[in-house]
Amino acid sequence: MCSGFRALSDTDPILAAARELLQIEAKAVIMQERALDDAFLAVVNHIGSRDSNTLVAGIGKSGLIARLLASKLASVGARAWYYSTIDALHGELGGLRPDDLLILLSNSGQTQELVDLGKAAVQRGVRVAAMVSRVPSALSRIADWTLQVHVEREATETKLPTASTTAMLALGDALVIGVARRRGFTVMDYARNHPGGTLGVVLGSRVRDLMVKAPDGVAIVTPDTPIFETLLAMTRFPNGAALVVRAGLLVGIVTEGDVRRGLATKGKGFLELDTAACMTPDPRACGPDLTALEALEVMETPNQIYVLPVVDGTGSVVGLLRMHDIAGLEVEKSLG
Repeated sequence: MCSGFRALSDTDPILAAARELLQIEAKAVIMQERALDDAFLAVVNHIGSRDSNTLVAGIGKSGLIARLLASKLASVGARAWYYSTIDALHGELGGLRPDDLLILLSNSGQTQELVDLGKAAVQRGVRVAAMVSRVPSALSRIADWTLQVHVEREATETKLPTASTTAMLALGDALVIGVARRRGFTVMDYARNHPGGTLGVVLGSRVRDLMVKAPDGVAIVTPDTPIFETLLAMTRFPNGAALVVRAGLLVGIVTEGDVRRGLATKGKGFLELDTAACMTPDPRACGPDLTALEALEVMETPNQIYVLPVVDGTGSVVGLLRMHDIAGLEVEKSLG
């Protein structure tokens, strides 16, 4: 009976149409690599390097995408808002300021209300970016920068917006990631922007509840332990690092990267050296009562690390906090 169901599924016209749609949309997403050009970088740099406003507008399906794009840009620290085209054309253009950026989303590039809004914005010294599929088009002609959405065809004969909206979403996400990188946006910054919901609960958790506890779950070695034995300890406790102690106090850390680099530069003889030869002395550490948010700040300043020793008030090792312990808790709470 089950095999018969699978055979039916293989030939069912509804499933066949759904599979074809997904294939067309997947191709449309990949095609957006073509849009990653100088104009794309110019828009990223404008949003990422200024404190001026970024206003995102669209009509219909593109308007829904515009709302999401504005929301995501705000999530990575940009001064971004959704801008109602109709309200703007009926008395609210006064909110536009020189050096603001107006991003106009339209598949055709010919939506008259957006064209009128773009022209009005240009007259007020506002920079305009057009995210459109058709180039040239009315919007691309008035825009300072055009981000072309590359789509061969929609996924249905009725021309229902499918591949074009998926492609526009993907290009918008690429823009958000570009802005985040341009601004140096970190997990810590993201956490500050999301104090509520699951993420807020996760980042308010204490390190003692997230860490791998020592000594039962953490590789603990001394400075004179042979590196080969340290590597074996890291294999028994696969946390990405071993903590180095002297008289019970933390004095260093050895990561998997330290071992790989040592082997690459010194060969097999490296494994016969003492751990002191490759450890990072006086590593960053935190206390067990810090929140996950506070621990993230320690892990990201001045440069990002992915494992953080946890010590008590005397400097004795009590555990090891890993970046993915925090991420894993977020997933767990989301599923719960």
